[in-house]
Amino acid sequence: MGFDRRKTIGFIDVASGKVCVMLMSIDKDSNFSLIGSGEVESFGYKGGKILDFTAFSKSINQALEMAEKEAKENISDVVISLSDFKYKSYFLPSKIGFSFERKITAKDIKNVTSLIPLQQNIDVDKEALVHIIPMEFIIDNDKIVDNPEGEIAKNLTVHYHVITVDARMYSDLISVFKSLNLNVKRVVAGGYASALAVLIEDDKKVGSLVLDIGKSTMSAAIFMDDKLVYNYSLPLGGDAITNSLSKQINVRVAEAERLKIKYGAKAPVSLDFSDYINLFMIGENGENDEQEVLKSDFLTVSNNITKGFFSILKKCLDDRRVLSCVHRVVITGGGSKLLGLKDIVKDIFNCPVRIAKPIIQSELSEKFNEPEYSTLLGLFAFYKTKVSGDYVFETSDDGDGKNFWNKFMKFWMENFG
Repeated sequence: MGFDRRKTIGFIDVASGKVCVMLMSIDKDSNFSLIGSGEVESFGYKGGKILDFTAFSKSINQALEMAEKEAKENISDVVISLSDFKYKSYFLPSKIGFSFERKITAKDIKNVTSLIPLQQNIDVDKEALVHIIPMEFIIDNDKIVDNPEGEIAKNLTVHYHVITVDARMYSDLISVFKSLNLNVKRVVAGGYASALAVLIEDDKKVGSLVLDIGKSTMSAAIFMDDKLVYNYSLPLGGDAITNSLSKQINVRVAEAERLKIKYGAKAPVSLDFSDYINLFMIGENGENDEQEVLKSDFLTVSNNITKGFFSILKKCLDDRRVLSCVHRVVITGGGSKLLGLKDIVKDIFNCPVRIAKPIIQSELSEKFNEPEYSTLLGLFAFYKTKVSGDYVFETSDDGDGKNFWNKFMKFWMENFG
């Protein structure tokens, strides 16, 4: 009797504005096929916080049901993004010594990771581990190598980039998926995923900053020498620009959003400065008060707001001394479509800037060829390639945040020790 050797896994991008689901089948030869997708507006979730458990669970379930209906099958295993979370990056060394000079083995490389001084450097009660990325391998204290396996040495030192998020927010998110009978196999930092989706190989080598602009947050991921060297986020997304516009020009939020989308944030060179636009301001009694204003005046306000937000980001990155390796800026996410944004960011960061759509892999549909799907496609890219050397915690815990670090170390030794 024959049997089906196909496996199905779901990729879910959870953000303040939407929930996107993509279902992929994997055959016995590890070939992927897209079999279903779904997308709905998300409710009850903002900035990584679950404000309404029921509404948020319903949003995820609706998107999943759309995808499962198209695929004609149900799934249990998923890979999810942490798109609206606030990340912390740590750079920690670990060292392992041998009793005599010998060849370094793959097991040695894995064992040195178990010696990272996590609990001495990280608040284990408040932070959940997301990624451990080896940045530099050093043998015998002075020789840097790309891959230490097979090298003859008496000791091995590895410098790691460790990324964490708020443990309670992480636990709350996992509990939602558990309530839907979904097994979260991997969690990936949203900015990291977006970078994997949009960067070409040259970008990763020379030093690139990827800005993913979402509805409520903006994530920043820096790649250098093919590695994620920094990961950061700010609670400044498209909604923040809209809300500031609403306050400064005295219009309703919906009107500010319409104006932002239609006119953007920077005056084009060809702008006729005598052009007027109609907008509906809030009158003295709360009614709509239609007025004509110079388009240049509106764009001046919009430009100053947008420029201010990206100046805040640049200062934050400057303060962390991580911009010296940035030679390109790549902008993606739904907020990247703001007219004039490229020029504003170029002026602030003083380097080449481009707006990027995700690189569509052969298994995927062209319908995902838009910036707002970068994180979703990055999840797939991460899982498909299993990003060499990035040790990612599988969420096999019960989601309550207790004994997180002990569970991680047990998981590590069982899977990589």
